[in-house]
Amino acid sequence: MSVGLDLGTTEFRSLRDSGQSLIARRCRTSYLVVRDTPGHRRLLASTQARHGTCGDDLVIFGDDASECASMLDLAVVPLLRDGRLPQGDPVARQILALMVEAILPAAESGTPICCLTVPGGYGLDADSQSLDVRFLKQLVALRGYTPQVISSGMAMVLAELASSSFSGLGISLGAMNCEFSVVHCGRELARCTIAGRLGEICDEFLSSQNSSRAAENSDLLRASWDRNCTRILTGILTEARESLISEGSIRLIQQPMSIACAGGITQSEGFEQLFQKAWGQAGWPVRIGQTRVAANPGFAFARGGLIKAILEGQATPERRAA
Repeated sequence: MSVGLDLGTTEFRSLRDSGQSLIARRCRTSYLVVRDTPGHRRLLASTQARHGTCGDDLVIFGDDASECASMLDLAVVPLLRDGRLPQGDPVARQILALMVEAILPAAESGTPICCLTVPGGYGLDADSQSLDVRFLKQLVALRGYTPQVISSGMAMVLAELASSSFSGLGISLGAMNCEFSVVHCGRELARCTIAGRLGEICDEFLSSQNSSRAAENSDLLRASWDRNCTRILTGILTEARESLISEGSIRLIQQPMSIACAGGITQSEGFEQLFQKAWGQAGWPVRIGQTRVAANPGFAFARGGLIKAILEGQATPERRAA
């Protein structure tokens, strides 16, 4: 039972192969803490909200937290502020463990592989993995899996660029960080992480669209969004270009180069045109072939992780025989 696990800033998602079908699970990374009272117990029973007990409190998490918060006129709490695991907060870490349990079923037999992506900005090499990454791997191991961490960019190439022999540039345009990976024949040659608060930009645009004056100013809002989006994408692509070109591995990728990208911003209207414009302005000395934007960005990274887990699982007997 191979599994791909995407531990993103705004949502945790898993995709597993049951042998007959693919099973997806998701959990929003926000929670609500309320007192353990009979009234709150009745609310949870009526809504069947996912929750846990922590001392004298009840902790509701995921989309259920938002639903209950609106009923109680309370605010939900984001679990991963600035895309980082909570520090010095054992309650928040306990909630994080509950969320992982909610989307990652216990392994049925053996120790199948679970390939996971983690919030952007963490070092992934074995000698540079932080305590946070090791903690996430431990949570996966406690569910009975052998955890393997891969970058979000690598997951994108595996999920979207099979027709290019798993070669190209994988881009994750995350809510708090953007990751770029140069991949050749399924092997990651280089990667870099760029800070970019795209989640906040998307939220601001959606908020302005929903305002009372949005209809009369729709053209102005659209033009403003296009300018800001192009400017921010150009800055991110420029910084990534400088990092990856200086490293040198990108020269090994055959041109025109295939690109695969995902992230909430990629679902905005006209994104592909804005991306092409920003790419040109960023001055990449690389010609683009196909540009694939994930049709289902929510599970694109989990899908790439699942593909990697399946490939690793198939390779294990061969390595042992050799």
